[in-house]
Amino acid sequence: MELTHELREESGLQWVLERLTPMSPFGRAAIRSLRWYGPGQEAELEEELDNVALALALWNAGGSAAAQEAEPCCSVRLDPASLKDAAASLRGVTRCLPLFHDIRGSLDRDPGNPFDLVELFEIKHFLVTLEQLTLAYTKLPRFQGLAFPSMAEALELMDPDGRRLPAFSVSDAYHPGLAPLRAEKAALERAIRAACEADQPALLEQRRKLAVKEDQLELEVRRMLTQRLMAYQADFYANMDALGRLDLFLAKGKLAKRYRCVRPGLLRQGALSLHGLRHPQVAEELGERGEEFIPLDLELSAGCTVITGANMGGKTVSLRATVLSLLLCQYGFFVFAQSAALPLFHEVALILADTGPGSGGLSSFGREVHLLDRLLNRTRGRRFFLALDEFARGTNPQEGAALARALVRYLGQLDCVALMTTHYDGVSDVAGAHYQVAGLVREAAGDEGDDPRSRIARRMDYRLLSAPPGAPCPRDALRVCRLLELDPALMDLFRADL
Repeated sequence: MELTHELREESGLQWVLERLTPMSPFGRAAIRSLRWYGPGQEAELEEELDNVALALALWNAGGSAAAQEAEPCCSVRLDPASLKDAAASLRGVTRCLPLFHDIRGSLDRDPGNPFDLVELFEIKHFLVTLEQLTLAYTKLPRFQGLAFPSMAEALELMDPDGRRLPAFSVSDAYHPGLAPLRAEKAALERAIRAACEADQPALLEQRRKLAVKEDQLELEVRRMLTQRLMAYQADFYANMDALGRLDLFLAKGKLAKRYRCVRPGLLRQGALSLHGLRHPQVAEELGERGEEFIPLDLELSAGCTVITGANMGGKTVSLRATVLSLLLCQYGFFVFAQSAALPLFHEVALILADTGPGSGGLSSFGREVHLLDRLLNRTRGRRFFLALDEFARGTNPQEGAALARALVRYLGQLDCVALMTTHYDGVSDVAGAHYQVAGLVREAAGDEGDDPRSRIARRMDYRLLSAPPGAPCPRDALRVCRLLELDPALMDLFRADL
């Protein structure tokens, strides 16, 4: 599936990805190339989720057995005897991951072009760090499908004295001519320091010639090392891929722990179920204002479900939270909910009236139709999920309502699950299911001087309640205008015209 910039931003996926904390360049690369798991790949996705669950259990193991038992979102339990060892081994892994340098550019070369000394230092540093990480990793419970090919021979090549220091120099052991030449050069340097000024030029010339020979021998060594190291190129890349995947598992697990996310259950049918659903970005923004996000419950089946409700009642947030859950699930993340049971789709789309890529100066209504047409064309014969916010509100109400009703009927004939918010009456009549935002049902007093948005939030019940088909759309515009302190004269005219 193509993940556009608009979908990442509007769903909140970009916000989530920015809160991942990979520790290595390979983990950061893995985030940039997340795998999408579509229909038919449920078994592979389950393996990915198993690995995230293990990562979460390992992060929990850094606390205590009691803390792990109190964690509701972890589906993996470590026995108490393993907790201490797992926590220590995880610290060993996480200590090593930030030490890696990205050496892929050095390995992408013609073997006839020798590594320079800096590149050889970075390769040795990589190999020494990899050995330390894999030693710690072997003491952890195993992640599925993750293996580190042995690079012991390459490390022995780069560390002939076996000291396992990350520093690199061209050792005498690499060439039989190096030790005597360097000894001769060292003796000559001592003679230069002891010689009188008149004798120094001749001695310096001798030293220059020895230095040239030494450079030539070191070049031979670097060529030899390059040829032999490049034979391990595939193993280097395989280990970088494994490091990136391990780093990504740990980042996903830490994210799940931080936000108390839940592992989604995977369904083969087209229905989906989300309970205690929340949108983390919106929840954080509300928390900064001292307000609370009200979790949502949604049951969606094949065809189109309609949400109606008050302005500022959170309908758009419901769409965004649902789309975010699907995207996260199909990219192998835990989701921001208390429980989730989700099918896999070939594509997940979100169409908001005032967003999306432009199309030659079209109006907001024109953009909606353009995006919808493109989606329907590329998903023919494929299962997809579509969320639409106030579809067709940008045209006249009579035609807009008719088009919205037609679209709901049409989507009911396709292999899709859809969710649409609307203010048009009659749309829910033809929908598969209907939800209403509870709306402005709370009573509050004594806050007349507060920020109008806060006054609305105190009175708004954001829960989604199941409603019968054809139930009229709520009429809360007058009360919203009053809470937003619209000009009294205009309010009088508004009431008179109702």
